[in-house]
Amino acid sequence: MTIETAIRVCASSSVTATAAFSAWQAIESKMEEIGVNTNRRRASLIGQCAHESAKFRTRFENLNYSAAGLWKIFRRHFASQAETNSFARQPEKIANRVYANRMGNGNPASGDGWRYRGRGFLQLTGRDNYARYGDAIGEDLVANPDRAADPDICWLIAAEYFARTRRSGRNVLEWSDVPDIIMVTKAINGGTHGLSDRVVLTGRAHAELTGDASTAEWQSLLLNAGFNPGPIDGLFGARTKAAQEAAEAHFGVSGEGLLEVLRGID
Repeated sequence: MTIETAIRVCASSSVTATAAFSAWQAIESKMEEIGVNTNRRRASLIGQCAHESAKFRTRFENLNYSAAGLWKIFRRHFASQAETNSFARQPEKIANRVYANRMGNGNPASGDGWRYRGRGFLQLTGRDNYARYGDAIGEDLVANPDRAADPDICWLIAAEYFARTRRSGRNVLEWSDVPDIIMVTKAINGGTHGLSDRVVLTGRAHAELTGDASTAEWQSLLLNAGFNPGPIDGLFGARTKAAQEAAEAHFGVSGEGLLEVLRGID
């Protein structure tokens, strides 16, 4: 029941887990100062970063798009579909076109698009953001942009993002306290893409940090046992409460006893 095991159950392999945890250890006190100082906040940060980075495998944006992919995702940056053919599978050229003249970047010839492409667990992008978050963590990321992909800096940038980004009156750390994974996800993603995976990973991290079953795990177990809790979204709402009460009445046990019963159902 430690941060190490919380990261490990969300990682793609022991190698990625070790790298991510070693980096966390190195800057743990700074994370606390930023506000990642409760188990709910730690679980939220670990779960969301794991999802966004393919379970800590990816710290650089993949811009190796085909012509079809470019037209689908970056259509507004090209005059025609035919034009994408001369950019396909050329990541640097793509970045310099699609990220030009925005987020503080210069024109395509400046090379800023490639220089300040997405890095880190949450894909820090654009010269202005490199400057803003670099100042926040005491690193010159404008002069040393590759530093943003180092695991320790990845964690610090993500923590600062959680502390600085607000949605509906609360920052991401405060939404993590609720906990409201949907609002956390919207603050990071702009929508709810990948919500189910984010719920699972955040739940795994929380369970390892506290030893308690997460709401998402309760929902999954209840559904498996035939008691519909509604969407598996990590939120303990009326439907989840009703499903849990129905299961308690059916099995004649509650709390840890019910959890043990549900976990024993194939």
